[in-house]
Amino acid sequence: MRTFLLLLLSLTTAQAADLTKLRVTIPVPVLSIYPLMVAQDQRFFAKEGYDVEIISTNGDGPDVDALISGSVDFTVSTPNRLMTAYEQGKPLLAAMNVLNRMTLDCTLNKAAAEKAGITNEMPLDDKLKRLGGMTLAGTRPGAATYLLAEYYAKRGGFEPQKDVKIIGIGGPSAMVPAVENGRVDVVCGASPIPEFPIYHGKGIALTDNTGGADPAFDDLLWELLYVRPDYAAAHPDTVKAVVRAMVAAIKWIHDTSPYEQLPELRQRFTGVPDDLLAIIVAKMAPAFKEGGEITQVEVDKASDFLLKTGAIAKAPPWNAVATNDYLPH
Repeated sequence: MRTFLLLLLSLTTAQAADLTKLRVTIPVPVLSIYPLMVAQDQRFFAKEGYDVEIISTNGDGPDVDALISGSVDFTVSTPNRLMTAYEQGKPLLAAMNVLNRMTLDCTLNKAAAEKAGITNEMPLDDKLKRLGGMTLAGTRPGAATYLLAEYYAKRGGFEPQKDVKIIGIGGPSAMVPAVENGRVDVVCGASPIPEFPIYHGKGIALTDNTGGADPAFDDLLWELLYVRPDYAAAHPDTVKAVVRAMVAAIKWIHDTSPYEQLPELRQRFTGVPDDLLAIIVAKMAPAFKEGGEITQVEVDKASDFLLKTGAIAKAPPWNAVATNDYLPH
């Protein structure tokens, strides 16, 4: 028996050694990048011949900087840096659309909501008009979470940093206690960040983008697989393999009930109750895009959001920043 186990261990080690190593950055470990985690844990990357290391940079910005510098091979992140990099003459490429709905949501501290007269039943635009004097938080300046806070401040009729304060406070471990303890009034982030304060009875939902409540934020390029154009040209088979693994992971998510996914979810999101994980995945799963195709409408909608926040001055041509050439046929 001992000899058999040693043989099995040596075979497993040899198989791992045969895999080509790749490095992928993410902003923070949240559910919007869940297919990347599934592709690693369910061995879809390994079946393609790759050993993928996932690196969190605690907010978007540094994740794409690492890609631009060439220190990593891919990034899975939101579209803001895709557009700003194009403006700066450092074009990047969206190789697939992982998630075609805005899944950043904002949660309001319960006491701050009561003070402002904001209730769950209010239309969003009525809630936004009552944000004056509040402090809104994203992960870091320039990140999609921060841009969303700016977008909602402007939509409410306020001037950011004058009528409302917007700050960057880091990832999930900082955001959740900050809003629950009233150090900030609103946090904007990806699941499970917005859900935690509500689950704990210390917050109310300001938005429900994950549930598709805002048509402006549905059917857009939101969570994408980034690659450098020069890398894609030099390693087309690698890009195709990574895309195939991600597409397989999305199919697994669609085909597997949320409760059957709990072992996978618990491994990645420790400390999140099972019922909350199942609810979030059931809500988010339809937005994980089967096949990964990128459309002009999706790119245009993402550009429109970034134009309204002032992150970009002009929308790029969609085929200058996106391609479907690496999708499975």
